[in-house]
Amino acid sequence: MKNAFVALGVAGSVALLGASAQAQFADKAPISYSVDGATATGYFKIVTEAINGIVREAYPGTDATYKPGSPAGGILNLSTGRSDFAFNASPVEIQYANEGKAPYKEPYKGKFHFVMMLHEGLIVHNLMTKDWADRQGIASFDDIAAKKPPMRVTVNLAANLQSTVTMYQLFFSAFGINEAQATDGGKSMIRGNSATGFDALRDGKVDVFINGGFVPTAEVTEVSRGRALQWLSADPAKLAKEAEKWGLKVVNVPKGAYPFLTKDEPTLAIWNAIVAGDHVSEETVYKFTKALMENETRMRSIHPTLAQFSRAEATKNVTGLSVHKGAERYYREAGLIK
Repeated sequence: MKNAFVALGVAGSVALLGASAQAQFADKAPISYSVDGATATGYFKIVTEAINGIVREAYPGTDATYKPGSPAGGILNLSTGRSDFAFNASPVEIQYANEGKAPYKEPYKGKFHFVMMLHEGLIVHNLMTKDWADRQGIASFDDIAAKKPPMRVTVNLAANLQSTVTMYQLFFSAFGINEAQATDGGKSMIRGNSATGFDALRDGKVDVFINGGFVPTAEVTEVSRGRALQWLSADPAKLAKEAEKWGLKVVNVPKGAYPFLTKDEPTLAIWNAIVAGDHVSEETVYKFTKALMENETRMRSIHPTLAQFSRAEATKNVTGLSVHKGAERYYREAGLIK
């Protein structure tokens, strides 16, 4: 009989521990975290502050800090414990960080983990001035490869890997365009964020603009009112071959998305995932994940790129990363993963 009571006592203790573990994060206690990896202004700041607002409402008193930087720098900082989350991790930052490929000085595999997919809608915009296109007889990337025209081009900063490696460099590779030849050894290239690129395009300082944006991007329409633009066409088959290396999709920018588009134009869509450092506590990531997943309607209202946000889509992990234990815990409790 004594042994039976002992067994019951042990079983009861286990049950209580299980219940306690399940209820552990069910409170409204605030959390504290930082988000790193994007410019001080623009799309990601808007999205980040809106997301942080959702988390603060779910857990009053939450300290959520936005730290401007670059996508590659954000991964570095959260991998080394200086930041907690990055909301704009893409295939190239993840792969380079895992492998320790420049600009990373060592591999960070296992130092950061998947939390959720944010969107798959960062669209590569390939624009040229109509004046330059007409003078050089250029309609497509194939034309540039064949004719090798003098070309002033604006692309993103080298530190922004997703906007260089999987944008202009991928396109140049897909169509056999030699970067050194096309840019006169870099002399005819202006590097900067998209705002810098639009200014250069508007002022007639460049002929070609290759950078990321969402469709429609208001600045594209605005620039086209003062300077006639044309889309730089791309053969989707050649594009798909290069895109496959990064797990990216070839998509069409539909006719009419911009005033100068006369037909659907193939390009690439880049996904961005939310990732968290290995050092971030299970409670913080659990509560963060829960706040966003239980506010789908709010998430979809933040920006048109998040219009398709859903619990099912957000849990699709195509990053190759393990799921952070806090996110995994929530997903299992919610029945979103087994």
